[in-house]
Amino acid sequence: MKYNHIIPLLLLTFSLNSFSQTKPEREHRIKKSQFPYLKIEALALEDAKKLRYYKEVDSSKTTYTLKFRKNKMHYHIDFNEKGTILKTGFKVSEVDIPKDTYANINSFLRENFKDIKIKYIQQCYPGTSDDVLKNTLQNLILPLNTYKMMLRGKKSDEREDFIAIFDAEGNLIKIAMALPANYDRVLY
Repeated sequence: MKYNHIIPLLLLTFSLNSFSQTKPEREHRIKKSQFPYLKIEALALEDAKKLRYYKEVDSSKTTYTLKFRKNKMHYHIDFNEKGTILKTGFKVSEVDIPKDTYANINSFLRENFKDIKIKYIQQCYPGTSDDVLKNTLQNLILPLNTYKMMLRGKKSDEREDFIAIFDAEGNLIKIAMALPANYDRVLY
């Protein structure tokens, strides 16, 4: 009788932990034959170097990514399973972002983190327009651009990896904790 109130409390505690939402996503390199059918000639990638194909499996969808180098820039194009372009982008540095946009991004990061190390920044274009590849390869700055940052930040005592997405004015759209690096390929 004296443990009757402890058992429901334990059941409640364990049930809350079992219903937490996790969104596991992993990116794996795949062969060209496993990639969805694309008209590579239409993508104007004849002088592209280091073509690599990736498959990102998420809990809700599967995304295919084509990564390549062209004119010393690192580009990526995301596709769905049918070969439709979802988004495109390329890596940039802080000096490539407009000054007022980067000032807004930097002020947000300084307010929310004690210490920051930016791993990479990508300038992304949504795949909704017809000229998305032309805009991406010409590196145009448009109002629909977004900036995706992978950063290592320190909120409390330990450093954690985050992915932050900002709009063209530098306002935060989304921030999420990043999964740790996948070292499945390493053999001991």
